[in-house]
Amino acid sequence: MSLLAGSLIGIERQWRKKLAGVRTMILVSLGATLFVSISTMVTTDTSPTRIAAQVVSGIGFLAGGIILRDGFSVTGLNTAATLWCTAAVGAMIGASFIKEGFLAAIVIMLVNSVIRFASQRFDQMTESYRPEEQVKMKNSFLIVTGKSTAEVALRTEMMTQLDRYYLSFCHFLCLDLAGNNVQLQVEIEPNSNRELAMKEIITQLSKNKEVLEVYQLSKEEESW
Repeated sequence: MSLLAGSLIGIERQWRKKLAGVRTMILVSLGATLFVSISTMVTTDTSPTRIAAQVVSGIGFLAGGIILRDGFSVTGLNTAATLWCTAAVGAMIGASFIKEGFLAAIVIMLVNSVIRFASQRFDQMTESYRPEEQVKMKNSFLIVTGKSTAEVALRTEMMTQLDRYYLSFCHFLCLDLAGNNVQLQVEIEPNSNRELAMKEIITQLSKNKEVLEVYQLSKEEESW
């Protein structure tokens, strides 16, 4: 049931191209189930469950050190989730639930191997089911120039506006310009309401005092 619940959450996240997708949600759901299962399996002394609770909080700090972020690129989410699940397996085996622990380990291995390919296939399916008019549309670029001291604030404002109008982006680039200025370039994927949304976004960004220039550039898809 935890696999099914995690899959449902993960499919929705991955369909919307969020950072944590199917595998991450399944692993987190599975790990939480394993930790809670230990408390239900122990019917005598409750001290093993207290120890397991400390493992849950402690492994969170260790998993947090694996997650790295560079701009809008995040790595290590699945590794951290796998580490969390592995801690649950160790806790189960430590509580003398040997068979259950090994079974959980096998399931985790299958999630990271089999579901990895299913996740990649799911991404391909989302592209193939795009409406025909969106397939013919080209990616669009949102270009924002501002002061380098306001780079973080401008990034946040851009992402807030894109999320507000349900626009997805596939590339993000930050360029340092002369005069302590910075240029932020976002490549936005086709969307039925993209053109209208882009006009509204440009209007909102132009009101920002830190923005020196903002405009839209439409062109064929290309690698940066």
